Amino acid sequence: MGSQVQSECEPAKRSPLLNVIAEVLCMVFDLVKVLSISIPLLTLSVVKILVPSKLKNVRGQTVLITGAGNGLGKAMALEFANRGSNLVIVDVDLEAAERTCAELRRERSVAAHAFRVDVSSYEQVEALVDNVYKNVGPVDVLINNAGVVGFNFLQDADEANINRMIDVNVKSVIWMTKHFLKRMIERKRGHIVSISSLAGIHPLPWATVYSTSKHAVNGFMGALTEQLRLQGHADEIRTSCVNPYYISTRKDITDFLKKPRFGILTTEYTAKCIVEGVLRNEATITVPRFFGLGVKFMQLFPTRVQQVIRDYILREYELNSA
Repeated sequence: MGSQVQSECEPAKRSPLLNVIAEVLCMVFDLVKVLSISIPLLTLSVVKILVPSKLKNVRGQTVLITGAGNGLGKAMALEFANRGSNLVIVDVDLEAAERTCAELRRERSVAAHAFRVDVSSYEQVEALVDNVYKNVGPVDVLINNAGVVGFNFLQDADEANINRMIDVNVKSVIWMTKHFLKRMIERKRGHIVSISSLAGIHPLPWATVYSTSKHAVNGFMGALTEQLRLQGHADEIRTSCVNPYYISTRKDITDFLKKPRFGILTTEYTAKCIVEGVLRNEATITVPRFFGLGVKFMQLFPTRVQQVIRDYILREYELNSA
């Protein structure tokens, strides 16, 4: 009898058709809700493109940049110094880091500290964090800039170079971010920037492993941004992922790119665009800006159409032709 009472109390099961209708109605309701929230946000985004937001003040704040002994890292250090920031220059080449610091002190009159660190080493990064916080102070802006470039097809890349590229381009970004993020969360303040590449959103056939490593950086920064939002830290700790076009930072890059369809960027121009994007709290920074829009537009098409664009618009097959 107890079994009979229990069966009488159980709610009647809905038919499969009713379940489908209920799911569809829920999805329609959710879609309407998304549209009602998204339209104002899209409008605001367009306004920000047409009327850029005000740059935040970083005077007196400490900016740490990896791989800043030369090239883009050094150029970004000079840009931040122009805005009154103090710098921590991290590089595997201590002499280059110290030269950058000497120039910053002499020409920009800011505090600058040099540290020799292999950022692909978990232990060295861990020691760096303690050293910086003990001898310099809290870091307000972390810029993961150190990277290794390699132009070759996969079958031509040797194991040592592949491992080094993954260690420096991917692991170092994770190690640096992991250790400094904890301190930033404690302070409820910070900005984490990672220098990726246009090859991180647009696969580059001439650099299979390099492009893979930069896609990893974009994925990591995207996941980190969402993690901070879910944990309630999005308003305290900002993130920026930077995707620049080819930059004239090294001779091997300019030697390889014999016929680029678009002009190679200067380090000074790229650094200025990056710093301004960071100071506007932009989550994604593409240099030049319209390249990012072009890649997103291109990805709307089927693969074969994208290949036609590569052949006739980007002319990637001509990049390394004499």
